[in-house]
Amino acid sequence: MLTVCCWKWKRADGSDLFGPEYVNRLRAALDLHLSLPHELVCVTDDPTGVDARVRLVDLPTTLSQTPRCRRRMQVFSKDFARQLGDRILSIDLDVVLVGDITPIVDRREPIVCWRVGYAQVFSGSFHLMDAGHLDGLWRAFESDPEGYPRRVCPRERVPSDQAMLNAYLRGDDVPHWTEADGFVTYFGAGYERLEHLGLGMRHTTLPAGARVVVMGSADLAELEAGRDPWMREHWGNLPAEAACFSA
Repeated sequence: MLTVCCWKWKRADGSDLFGPEYVNRLRAALDLHLSLPHELVCVTDDPTGVDARVRLVDLPTTLSQTPRCRRRMQVFSKDFARQLGDRILSIDLDVVLVGDITPIVDRREPIVCWRVGYAQVFSGSFHLMDAGHLDGLWRAFESDPEGYPRRVCPRERVPSDQAMLNAYLRGDDVPHWTEADGFVTYFGAGYERLEHLGLGMRHTTLPAGARVVVMGSADLAELEAGRDPWMREHWGNLPAEAACFSA
């Protein structure tokens, strides 16, 4: 069975960037757009309001003070992955499924990543892999969580988990998806010059064949407001409340 994994945690001030409605809507979107046997797992420190159909895994306290989502590096750990499953599809909560993802995730390679066309990097928002396949990356980071990111990503002021993933995979012939597989970037605040490559304030229609729209945390207000019809159809109209609360 495929494990779909998402992460949700409270910020230092106790607030949430993503409330439980993001997890519940992802669960509903998977019902519509993934026909493979699967379960959704949420790694979280606050299960309140999350639908009971979502399996909850306690958020590790290890590396809780590290910046830029680095705690998600633990998904690469062979030991941590045992709690999740044998085959893991990682999806960020600001990803919106707008079409059938079954054909793109029904693959058997040990790892598949989305290579973002305009940036030529592997995205940390959507990747598929055998559990523990990147345990070497996790161990390198775990052994030196401050020094390792600086060494392998010297051009990044505060290297993220995505930056470290790309540094580790650099030079490898990694199976990957492209925009031709239905991936679309939402170019919101600050990226208007790139809207011709995807979606944005002046390019508001989903391109033909779209399956996955990757938002950004700076643009969640537009998603929540349902600024464009596709946002309302594929996110706003999905059930946000849990049918049966897990906490």
